Amino acid sequence: MRILFRLLGPALIVLAAASAKAEEPPQYEVLMEALATSKTATEARRLVPQIWSHWLTAPDDAAQAVLNAAIQRRQIADYLGALKHLDILVKDYPDYAEGWNQRATIYFLIGDWDASLADVDAVLAIEPRHFGALSGRAMIYMQQGRVPLAQLAIKEAKEHHPFLNDRFILNAPGSEDI
Repeated sequence: MRILFRLLGPALIVLAAASAKAEEPPQYEVLMEALATSKTATEARRLVPQIWSHWLTAPDDAAQAVLNAAIQRRQIADYLGALKHLDILVKDYPDYAEGWNQRATIYFLIGDWDASLADVDAVLAIEPRHFGALSGRAMIYMQQGRVPLAQLAIKEAKEHHPFLNDRFILNAPGSEDI
């Protein structure tokens, strides 16, 4: 029996450690939970860049190159160029939420509210806690004069990011009791 334990003991320890490690929540999940339960704006500000870094990390090098090219195009206000890259990204990586979110942003910037909202829906189907997409949805609704819907989107975003900058929308003129 001792020989068996000597032979299997190290393997059992490795398996137990691997099992315990598999049960640990991924870093992203830890960040999202910490943000949702943050008690101060300072605490939230520390977490948000880490979450955006996760979102802006594409699934592989090819997707990252396309995303980076789209962001570069956006930075110089070449929105049509950015859209060309993002169209490729969402086609080739339909489960990558940030590809959809970046394209929703471009559609917002060119004033195509319907296309932007459709892409926001795609983001939220993949990552319902994407407070950036929820905030974007609220901004579109504000542009359309749909204040109560904007407020609903912000309330939902605040569940995931309680110190969201766009929470001012909750006090917007023209609001209804929602």
